[in-house]
Amino acid sequence: MWYLVGDIGGTNLRLAAVDMAGNLQARSAHPTDGLTALPEVCAALCAKMGSAPEGVAVAVAGVVVDGQVRMTNADRSISRDDLAAACKVAPSEVLLLNDFEAAAWSLATLDPAKVTYLQGGPEAQPGPRVIIGPGTGLGVGALVWHGNRPTAVPGEGGHVRLTPHSAEEIDYFRALVTLWPEVQLGDQLAVEAEAILSGTGMPYWYRAIAEARGEAVDLEGAAAIFAAAKAKSDANACRAVELMVRYLGGVAGDLGLVMGARGGVFVTGGVAQQNEWIFDDAFLAAFNAGGRHSTWRKELPLGLCQDPDFGLLGARNSLFVHRDQPLPD
Repeated sequence: MWYLVGDIGGTNLRLAAVDMAGNLQARSAHPTDGLTALPEVCAALCAKMGSAPEGVAVAVAGVVVDGQVRMTNADRSISRDDLAAACKVAPSEVLLLNDFEAAAWSLATLDPAKVTYLQGGPEAQPGPRVIIGPGTGLGVGALVWHGNRPTAVPGEGGHVRLTPHSAEEIDYFRALVTLWPEVQLGDQLAVEAEAILSGTGMPYWYRAIAEARGEAVDLEGAAAIFAAAKAKSDANACRAVELMVRYLGGVAGDLGLVMGARGGVFVTGGVAQQNEWIFDDAFLAAFNAGGRHSTWRKELPLGLCQDPDFGLLGARNSLFVHRDQPLPD
């Protein structure tokens, strides 16, 4: 007996078999490139395991509506019925989750050895927990408890409002909405947070800063921009990442305040895990900049979650709780 779990982001499609004790076993990984059909790779994993799973839970980077999800940053749709047919299970045995709903579920069994704390310590603290993840997009989720039972709170916190924080930044935002008008919120000089706080948004943000300064756009792709900022070899890359870090810290702190996250705020995702150097004193200062509630924010544990399997583990945890099965230790 086994379960199938999946984590489908804007860049990678990952599956795993889970035994009844909760251990990840056989794995399957593919690029999220529009060429790989999720039902087919699920069927292939089932064939490898030699039987149908007892249940399926798949986390997808998009909004789940009526058993279907269209991915936010990839041109594909996924349905519960298609997955059920591919895995030869009833549709009622398939859970479709938002990717950061699953990320929130992962906090129920968080391994402190895979967290680097910027504030607070590894001892688990009671209270709600928030997870925010700059990756291909920007994901946000929260975990709360009803008695002893954890429950994930899904949402689209990655699309909250960002506005300029200084006169200098006004020109950058104007250039950004000219380059990428879809991310502007209303007719104001405001953009959704994902437009800057993600691997997809960073090239637009870098270009906006360079063009606002009347300078050449010398770099392509988020990885090159972060590398140049780390090496201090490109002034516009340095400024783009510096501002991104401040915005990310502020948004993370705001979300911690909104949820009353006494259990901690955790940062993860591909951009975060590949660029741990950005989480410096400026990030922490922005997280704690809460005016009259700065002291309150300083009491929130704040950690970098370095577990690459957080999505798969969250899908597993959701499935176990859904089936009234005890969570793994």
